[in-house]
Amino acid sequence: MSESQLKKVLKENEALKAQLERSTTILKVSEACESLQEYCTKTADPFIPGWTGENEWTKPLKGNVCSVL
Repeated sequence: MSESQLKKVLKENEALKAQLERSTTILKVSEACESLQEYCTKTADPFIPGWTGENEWTKPLKGNVCSVL
């Protein structure tokens, strides 16, 4: 194998290694999306109608008084 052929093969090898690294990163992003979707489906949202809990943003003001923040 000539030196130029060897350089070509080594360059192709580096390109393939970079492609493999990108694909593993994509897999990590995919797993993150999946865990985010799972969290969203299992966690109650207090701003959705029908949610029975209370938080400081949805509970009525005390004394029906207008307050300035």
